[in-house]
Amino acid sequence: MLRSLLHKINPFSKGPHLAVVFVEYKRKQEPTADQIFAIAQQYLAHLKGWEITYLRVDNRNEQMPLTKSASNIFVVGGDNSSHEFSGWQRGINILNLLNCQYDLALIINDAFLKPGPSFLQDYATPELLQKSLSEKKIIGRIDSAFQGYTLFGYDVSRWICTNCFFVPKTALDALGNMVLIEDNIGEIFPSSYNPHHLIKDEPLALDAGTGDFQIECSIPPGHHNEIRIKLRPSQSEQESNKAHDNLGPIAIIKEISLNNQPLEGKHLIRGFTRDRETLRAEQSFLLELPKDEILPSHLHIKGCLLPETHKKLLLKEISVRIYNDALLYQDKAPLNRVYQRWIIEWLTEKWHSRFEISQDTWQLFTTKAAAIFNEALLTAKFKELGYPPESYGSKGYY
Repeated sequence: MLRSLLHKINPFSKGPHLAVVFVEYKRKQEPTADQIFAIAQQYLAHLKGWEITYLRVDNRNEQMPLTKSASNIFVVGGDNSSHEFSGWQRGINILNLLNCQYDLALIINDAFLKPGPSFLQDYATPELLQKSLSEKKIIGRIDSAFQGYTLFGYDVSRWICTNCFFVPKTALDALGNMVLIEDNIGEIFPSSYNPHHLIKDEPLALDAGTGDFQIECSIPPGHHNEIRIKLRPSQSEQESNKAHDNLGPIAIIKEISLNNQPLEGKHLIRGFTRDRETLRAEQSFLLELPKDEILPSHLHIKGCLLPETHKKLLLKEISVRIYNDALLYQDKAPLNRVYQRWIIEWLTEKWHSRFEISQDTWQLFTTKAAAIFNEALLTAKFKELGYPPESYGSKGYY
């Protein structure tokens, strides 16, 4: 039945053939998946000489049978087990099962316009597609945090943003499966949240007149070296005033001591400067502490709020949380420490839908991290197979 519906799409076409695998989740809010799909069609409308087949994969409705909604548009139920990655693989499997004769694929989803406009509006040209095909390139927007990241032995410092990219069919065939993070997520994260991750959570001890504060904390023996200190709105204020969710830089740390000995230099990882005359203001600070397997350590921190923050916020609005982030990972997790740090920093502070990591958000954290890992590994795997990533061009969109 399926073969009669979609057998050798455009079998007599002499021109190159693009298959668009569009994964959607039928979001109710605007813009809807239908509206976003229509925008993608508009961007691809000027590809002269290219045959285009669209396959919409509905990850919300996995049982939907394959149907034809227009001459070159097909719709099928998806696979949301690994979110968009399993949805894309479902679409690729359908096209292969039905012997669709395409040369190049556009892998795309209904989030391709977030957080800003897509490169497709200016760069969806026959020349770009031909370059991807003839030069064996994965073409899209390249992201990087400008640090050296490794995962499962691969360099994942630069990656193609997977919500929209062009890839030759031969690369997809060689890859075999776009789902690269599944059961192996257990090698990275424990199965459950470790409650010892949160070491301290209390109101900030603040001098109302000067904005100076002090933080004291007992660090248990056998801690995993790194301690993250975050100043944040108290929970009650956060619930009543979402505008304070991301305060940005709010404080300066002036002095840190461990067991009455000052910490400086190599122990100050993030949120500090080496030059004490030009101290940086931040919201979170990361320390690497000397590890003691036997005795607890006493941490003492002195700092001050920025004047504008001091004026803006009430005393009760700021609390301090101290985390032992290494407890979020397996002891021999297959990613380097700077990548571990960045994943936490991105999801808790930088991402538009940031959240605190806790028992309640553990599944959300591991799911979002798995998607980041899968995206990064795709680029590394394609490169290993002889299909390096390349940027669409020089114009920036956000």
